[in-house]
Amino acid sequence: MAIFNKGSIATVSETTVISNGAKIEGKFYFDSMLHLDGEITGVIDSSNVIVIGKSGVLKGQVKASKIVINGIFEGEMQVDSLEILSGGVLNGNIIVKQLSIENGGKFNGSSKIIEKDEELATIDVSIENSENAS
Repeated sequence: MAIFNKGSIATVSETTVISNGAKIEGKFYFDSMLHLDGEITGVIDSSNVIVIGKSGVLKGQVKASKIVINGIFEGEMQVDSLEILSGGVLNGNIIVKQLSIENGGKFNGSSKIIEKDEELATIDVSIENSENAS
């Protein structure tokens, strides 16, 4: 079978990668998976998975379907499923449906566990010019 056979195209999940050393700030919406090894400060709304790698730092307000932390998160999050791995640190407040913390993972803050059928609140990620807001 040829490699370009149209009948055998596999669905490829897109991943946005923020590399180590990159620093970005702002309001973001991700439909694809996000793998963070750099630093993001701001507001993120994701319909997919966010993975914070060992060198990754995420500061701000986040809503996602799943977050895996092996780096550092500081702020507030609303998430269906949260995993803090052995190298992960979470400093902040969470609203979560499912929480898992590996031995060695750190969580400093408050948590609210909600039922699986409850909806998470929406986060406003509309782009505004804060200098012109009065």
